[in-house]
Amino acid sequence: MVNLGGRPNRQQESQTPFLRRAGLYLGIAFELPGTILGGLLVGYLLDDYFETSPWFLVVMTAFAFAGAFMRLVQWSRYFAKARNDSGVKKDDTAH
Repeated sequence: MVNLGGRPNRQQESQTPFLRRAGLYLGIAFELPGTILGGLLVGYLLDDYFETSPWFLVVMTAFAFAGAFMRLVQWSRYFAKARNDSGVKKDDTAH
């Protein structure tokens, strides 16, 4: 069973490897810009509500970029681990 993001994913077991990879890449394609756009929207709405333009917009956008970058690092670690796990097994026995 595949364990992605700390949760088991039974649906991925029945999919072809191509569809699994395509789904992961599409998830990234929507997650990263969505995080940044969400930060922009929340900052804009907070500025509008508190009439503090542009301070919340700037702060929330910076937090959103930081969050998107952290998530990108997590994804890159996941793909590096998946690539290493799917490769040839190393023989770690002493000679």
